[in-house]
Amino acid sequence: MSAVVGFQGEPGAYSETAVLEIFGAAGIQSEPKGFISFENVFDALANGSAEYAAVPVENTLGGSIHVNYDLLLRYHNRIHILGEYSLRVRHSLLALPGVQISQIKKAMSHPQALAQTEEYLRMAQIEPVVGYDTAGSAKLIAEQGLRDTAAIASAHAAKVHGLNVLDFGIEDDTNNFTRFLILGREPATPPSTMAAKTSIAFVPRKDEAGALFKALSVFAINDINLSKIESRPHRPRSAYQDLEHANGSMARSKRQRSDVEHREGGSQPGPNFEYTFYVDLLADITQERTRNALRHLGELSRTVHVLGCYPHDGVMLEKNSPTCNSPFSKLVTSARSTALKIAIIGFGTFGQFLAARWVQRGHVVIAYSRSDYSKEAAALGAECVSDIAELVKLEPDVVVIAVSILSFEAVLGRLPMGLFQRALVVDVLSVKSHAKQVMLRVLPRDADVICTHPMFGPESGKDGWHDLPCVYEKVRVTDHHRACRFIALFEDEGCRMVKMSCEQHDQLAAGSQFVTHLTGRLLSKLSLKPSPIATKGFQALLQLQENTCKDSFDLFYALYSHNVNSSEQLEQFASALDKLQRDLVNFRPGTGASNRDELPADISRLVRSMDASQTVAISDLAIELKRQGLPILSLSVGEPDFAPHPEVLAAAHKALNEGQTKYTANAGLHQLRAQICADLHKRKGVAYTPEQVVCSNGGKQGIVQAMLALLNPGDEVIIPAPYWTSYLSIVQLCRATPVFLRMTAEENYCAQPAALEELISPNTRMFILCNPSNPTGSVHPLGLLERLAEVLRRHPHVFIMADEIYECITFDIQHVCFAGLNGMYERTILINGFSKGSAMTGFRLGYMAAPLHIAKAAAKVQGNNTSCPCSISQWAGVAALQNVDEAFLQQQVCNLRMKRDFIIPRLNAIEGVTCPIPQGAFYAFPTISAMFGRYTPSGICIKDSLGLCEYLMRDCHVALVPGDAFGAPNELRISYATSMDIISEAVQRIERGLAALRKNP
Repeated sequence: MSAVVGFQGEPGAYSETAVLEIFGAAGIQSEPKGFISFENVFDALANGSAEYAAVPVENTLGGSIHVNYDLLLRYHNRIHILGEYSLRVRHSLLALPGVQISQIKKAMSHPQALAQTEEYLRMAQIEPVVGYDTAGSAKLIAEQGLRDTAAIASAHAAKVHGLNVLDFGIEDDTNNFTRFLILGREPATPPSTMAAKTSIAFVPRKDEAGALFKALSVFAINDINLSKIESRPHRPRSAYQDLEHANGSMARSKRQRSDVEHREGGSQPGPNFEYTFYVDLLADITQERTRNALRHLGELSRTVHVLGCYPHDGVMLEKNSPTCNSPFSKLVTSARSTALKIAIIGFGTFGQFLAARWVQRGHVVIAYSRSDYSKEAAALGAECVSDIAELVKLEPDVVVIAVSILSFEAVLGRLPMGLFQRALVVDVLSVKSHAKQVMLRVLPRDADVICTHPMFGPESGKDGWHDLPCVYEKVRVTDHHRACRFIALFEDEGCRMVKMSCEQHDQLAAGSQFVTHLTGRLLSKLSLKPSPIATKGFQALLQLQENTCKDSFDLFYALYSHNVNSSEQLEQFASALDKLQRDLVNFRPGTGASNRDELPADISRLVRSMDASQTVAISDLAIELKRQGLPILSLSVGEPDFAPHPEVLAAAHKALNEGQTKYTANAGLHQLRAQICADLHKRKGVAYTPEQVVCSNGGKQGIVQAMLALLNPGDEVIIPAPYWTSYLSIVQLCRATPVFLRMTAEENYCAQPAALEELISPNTRMFILCNPSNPTGSVHPLGLLERLAEVLRRHPHVFIMADEIYECITFDIQHVCFAGLNGMYERTILINGFSKGSAMTGFRLGYMAAPLHIAKAAAKVQGNNTSCPCSISQWAGVAALQNVDEAFLQQQVCNLRMKRDFIIPRLNAIEGVTCPIPQGAFYAFPTISAMFGRYTPSGICIKDSLGLCEYLMRDCHVALVPGDAFGAPNELRISYATSMDIISEAVQRIERGLAALRKNP
């Protein structure tokens, strides 16, 4: 006869899943029964409508479920805790039969489930819709036939309501467990040999200093650990009076009330709330120390009640019976107590490596191999069978094929298909497409298939699997619960799980795993030997040679022959070697000299390959000429001409005077990062947490750190040109490859979607978008940004570096934050700072806001570089965000607009000069190529923009920046962030200087 077990929710709820797991593990047939509320569950158990109940009390992501603590108190003495059980919550995307995931526009579920899958839904561009329950949402979709809507619920709910699982394990954080309490009407104390927990509730005396501290100290005195403490408010006296009346202990309650009334003066008004504390003790109620602690607690409290004593991480499902040989008859002792039965085909080194860990976790492992591994299996605690028919009879849940790549297809074909029927079949090969195709072709259709590549082995995994990568693809899965439990074998060890198609895996592996083996084998052909003067690099080569040659040549051949991408990689390797040889043979030292060759040879090749900043060079020259007494007017420096707001300066002085001169947190003051988050949310509509913000010594440092965190050698970075001069150098510093997206004046120097898509390749890692632009002053309007985002949504491997340092300074087009566009938040690194809008250039304070894992990586780079920004600057930054009103900046923007409207018509009036109207920042970017080939009054030919800027500097005493610095050799940059007097005089000098150029010498 089955036991009725109450739970809250619709059939298919996670609570029902927990019931089935718990009672199934104990071998007890259960009849789960859903109720509309938790109170109904407790009432059904108390009045005998249910024999047991399972209620959730806390979730690792959502916190405590307080209503059930309140109900435990209300129903105490009638209901007892029999145990606890931790259910791993794995969310699935469920839809009507025949519906494809591409048809899904909305996802319905409980708000907590939607929050736990927020990133998944955003990436899939699925709109979240709040439902009252997970299983209830599945039921609604099934009843109403909603074909454009999916439910987020358990895989069990799909079976109950006749839906299909479109995707499984879609939660953003895999550390998602719900702790359930198993309840019954009779207490069941575990035997003394078993680790136990005791749950209690108590109400401390009020208005007594240190009452709670004294109450909790009784456990420390008696050497009892606590695993949880929870407080719940209630009306004065109501909770402890309920406890006393239900307990029938009126004498003690009268004493306590009398004592309380005496101390409180009887008629004195009490507080609005009192508190009951729930505590889980890691102790057995039968132990003397526990009884002593509770007795002492009773003396310090108004009331104390024991809610249950039960196994730690276990469940007592039946009370002690005199007919049983053991002191208890049914016990579930762990959160995942039903062991998986795993057959490993091929019990060599790697098979034994996996078996050792899985046996330790309590699973049943059965080895089968051509050779006799019975001794090795026995030493590991595994079984070993030599007859395949015997293995078929054992009906394993999971069959892991751990043979070589070359023998995989033959071995699979020789095994009886009865072994795989209704089983989960898993391969662990290092090439995936081959394994996937063979299993789909050979295995019966009722066999589930998962392809995995644990990218580690006995050597790298000897100290644990934490943070080691494991690639997997769920190729064909019907039993999602079993698939989840198998994947959890790696997740629970801390592996870095990488969900990836087999085809994508092989494409990437050809450029990493195969190249590694190829390099090692190539080195072995050189017969390299250890040397007494070997460098670390040479020793690393010897180690690579040794590691790769330890593996059989069969493996190396298999990596080549069974991965279609490897042959292409081999050709590219040979071509690169030929090219390098030609470069060496044809190299001529001292030829083609440029500023990158001016550095001594002992400077690194990386730095010598970088061009010096022309903006810095022009600025330095202007400063030197000024020092010599020449009346230089500078329109070259990109900084505002107005001073920071007085509130900013006052905050800096205050920080100095108050001694705020110590190191701050590496990523910046929490107060500053919180203000940045509030500002971005208020003005740009994007939500970040302080942990996602890294404050740095200027925005440029944020760019460097983000690129170092994300880019690998050979990655491509798309840079729209004209570009800010430092982008190119930073990309080169990261050993990445710049790819230029050409923009034109006719397109207002805005990036065009078609041009972007044409440049994106599998190697593209990042797209830089400077908006508003330095050097052009262009602003991308919303419609164009949406079209760019549409392109990028088709290429999810590309990150976006959104440099928005000038976003406060726009004129006719409103700035739009790129991270706020659909699907862009999780891929955008937002760069901003205080130099432009707050005029705090010398304070050197910028920041980046990014997805948490990128922010953490950038902070790691900063921690090993400069550490935190200047503390004084950070407090000034807080004031800039907190105390400066918008009118201050609006006034400065109006001032800059006036200067723009003065200088642009004057430039366009010059013969041979054209200049588009900038919509942001404070730069004009005129085309001046008509001046090339003309001669200065002293007879020097103007060959390029650098030559023109040098002429205007030396002869006309105006400092401008040549367009070559920005990848635009036909233009130059003019900064009008200076006084109108300087602008007016500088424009007159430019007009006179250009008019003085002659077409002939």
